[in-house]
Amino acid sequence: MAEATTSLECIMRDLEALLFASDRPLGLETIRHCLGLKHQISSRMVEEALAELELRYPVDGPRGMEAARVGGGWLFRTNRAAETVLAGLYETADASRLSAAALETLAIVAYLQPVGRRQVAEIRGVGSESPLRTLLDRDLIQEVGRGAEVGQPILYGTTSRFLVAFDLDSPADLPQLGEFEVSGREREELMRRLGALLAPE
Repeated sequence: MAEATTSLECIMRDLEALLFASDRPLGLETIRHCLGLKHQISSRMVEEALAELELRYPVDGPRGMEAARVGGGWLFRTNRAAETVLAGLYETADASRLSAAALETLAIVAYLQPVGRRQVAEIRGVGSESPLRTLLDRDLIQEVGRGAEVGQPILYGTTSRFLVAFDLDSPADLPQLGEFEVSGREREELMRRLGALLAPE
């Protein structure tokens, strides 16, 4: 039975616990459902609580944790400024890094999704079964349907894990191809972040 208490502080406490305990981004409806098990709460109240959470745990703010909207939902994550310190807790295996072929394939899927294996191979100029399998195994892409052409080939798209890895709320947030350049240092940072994300547990 829902409790009558719905003060912002009580909601904030339970919201923080909910996001801290989740291993994936939580959408607005999921948050409202979970909080509604205890509180009499509206969507507006959930949105106000999330706005307050952003103020208390801002991205790139002074705290060790930050509330981030990625992958179509909300999650708690560690502040990137603390990554050097956190590196002492983990060792990233070289095997966890994505190859250049896998990164190239991932970029094609991200920008052209839904896309089939044949299209990926045509763009890359080489067979892409191995990098596609790697990306499927790492849960960065997934099967999203079947093509209309003969044989109804499998179509691929990105996953919520991809969105979290690249700090995106949705695929629509990908930068336009002609609007950016990636320096060597940025590429190394991207590889390091992917390596940390994909390191064996």
